Amino acid sequence: MTDSPTTLHIDATRDEATRTTLLRLSGEIDVSAAAAFEPLHRQPPASRHVVLDFAAVARINSMGLAQLLRLLEHWRGQGLLLEARSLNRTLSMLFKMTGLMRYFAGPDGAAAVVAAASAPAAGAMPPGVRPVAARPAGPPQMRRIVRPGAAAPTPETTPAAPPAPSAGTPAPAIAAAPPPGDRLDFVVSQQNSQQLTGWYYLNTLLQRTLGRTVSLSVEDFEDGAAAGRTRAHAPALVFARPFDACALMQQHGYLPVARPQDDCDEVSLIVRHDDARAALADFAGAQVATALERSFVFVLGRFFCDECGLDSAGLPRRFAGSEIAALKMLLSGQAELLFMSSRGHERLSALARAGTRVLERSETRVASHLLLLHPSCQALVQPLREALTGLPQHDKGRQALQDLGMNGWDVPAPEEVEMLLMLYRRYAG
Repeated sequence: MTDSPTTLHIDATRDEATRTTLLRLSGEIDVSAAAAFEPLHRQPPASRHVVLDFAAVARINSMGLAQLLRLLEHWRGQGLLLEARSLNRTLSMLFKMTGLMRYFAGPDGAAAVVAAASAPAAGAMPPGVRPVAARPAGPPQMRRIVRPGAAAPTPETTPAAPPAPSAGTPAPAIAAAPPPGDRLDFVVSQQNSQQLTGWYYLNTLLQRTLGRTVSLSVEDFEDGAAAGRTRAHAPALVFARPFDACALMQQHGYLPVARPQDDCDEVSLIVRHDDARAALADFAGAQVATALERSFVFVLGRFFCDECGLDSAGLPRRFAGSEIAALKMLLSGQAELLFMSSRGHERLSALARAGTRVLERSETRVASHLLLLHPSCQALVQPLREALTGLPQHDKGRQALQDLGMNGWDVPAPEEVEMLLMLYRRYAG
């Protein structure tokens, strides 16, 4: 229990005909959720089948997950059959990565089945839970898997606990602190070669906003190693690819400030057009080709395989250095499965795509470039966020966005950053 006011509310409806209790959760599930869960812990729902509807849950942090886990573990011991509904994209991935999905079973087979026992005796709703009028439950809101030409359900598996980062994974060579004084070093791994003018224009706007000198250094966007150079001082600001951003947050404590709108790395799993295998699970032991190991295309490809029941650890890999080279490996028979960015695949000519078939395509929307700030400059987080998210409100800001080819900047939600880091920790090694 906690003395803090809870931000979580639970509305309960019982269907006598099906002996099902529907619990609609709304608000935030954080450490204070213990107060809302406690009545359910003391007196579980009378129905053997309990449905938890997460449609109105705004966010769940790590402490909230611990409270929810405690309740689900208790209910599993009581023999309740549990079902999760209306999980959005972030919650669904969060539950999967933390193993929480193992507590749930659903009529559509979307989750692992929990242990069943005799149902508890019938009784009233637990005290502290508000009964409300029944309403139809909507379909799940989250889809992570897109199968071209079909709308097959998303398979759910219980993942292993994320391992610690491998000791063999090279860490970005970042110095301990930025240089003293008012100067801020700003290192950018640009997304494409057309952004150069936009970054210098944005750099000028940031200097005026912050009232400090900002020294810009733009890296080759194909290098993907803006965070990996050995420097005399750590850069105060870094705009990095998702993989490098995770390394900086995990290993050097960098703070996520903002991310471009509508910018996400997704993976397409591609096979040769004449390959008769129809399901990803049929590719056990298949040779995989992809461009780079230190990329979220590779990370998401592995996650996708594991999610579909194909052990990614057992797949031999070849890293071609570029997506075109990896595609050539697939077409020449040197590989059976290609992990390629969905954006890169869409940009291929019809001729280049002619000999291929997209087997699976992700829609996770968690892996994007991030603007990061050195932890010693934490006081600048809010001013930077206000400056970046406010760019569409004035002419110069709109010009900067146009030159960058961006619609705007968003502040990443803590759950999205946590999910990104979970994937990085699990597959970085």
